[in-house]
Amino acid sequence: MQGFFTTGRDRAGNVQDSVYSSLRDNIINLKLPPGTAISEKEISLRYKVSRTPVREAFIHLSKEGLVRVIPQKETLVSRIDFSRVEQELFLREQLEPATLKLFVKCAVPSHFRAMDELIALQAQAMENSEFVKFMQYDNDFHHIIYSGAGQELAWEVLNTMTGHYYRIRLLTVWLKGIASDILAEHRNLAEALKAKDFSTAATVLETHIHKLGDEKKLLRETFPGYFTDPDEPAFDVNFGGLVFS
Repeated sequence: MQGFFTTGRDRAGNVQDSVYSSLRDNIINLKLPPGTAISEKEISLRYKVSRTPVREAFIHLSKEGLVRVIPQKETLVSRIDFSRVEQELFLREQLEPATLKLFVKCAVPSHFRAMDELIALQAQAMENSEFVKFMQYDNDFHHIIYSGAGQELAWEVLNTMTGHYYRIRLLTVWLKGIASDILAEHRNLAEALKAKDFSTAATVLETHIHKLGDEKKLLRETFPGYFTDPDEPAFDVNFGGLVFS
């Protein structure tokens, strides 16, 4: 895993948050590919921290479904689970249209200037095939909608709990034509929002929130080993030790 990590101490916040944030970034940006084995010892040595913040980071990542901790054995970066992707997609489908409606009422010119800047940055990233940056700008674009609508809590929930869907989105922008489609949809969405045309904006957003169809087969063929087996049981959600009967 040489070269995959930034130094945890360079991150804002305390050591635990720094280790967690850096590990999460490397997982969702696929620098740590699905199925990669990671250990407390290795990570603590790389970040030059004790094992305690690493263990806590693993717990948080496990709750988000991004790592799978096998007690007394190993910790693995979770393979992408299409059943979880569908549920994360459902979460976004419910939150974002409602947030968009609020944004239309609350938006100010600075929001649209920020959107235009991000669209320009996305275009440059696409031109340079910098797809990780492209996705970061994509996230920032949508964050403006939540922030402008005064729904930061909704954004935090969405951003934290959709790591499988995020990895799918990053993989799909590597497929020919997908990135340019996303960029065009952002432009159309921004124009509709500037005109306070909620109906058109909602229609663009519905198309934009990417639904997987035949691409599942293509993704499995293009990125073998990144996905759970179709016959495996559905993902488990770790609620921190709570057991429901």
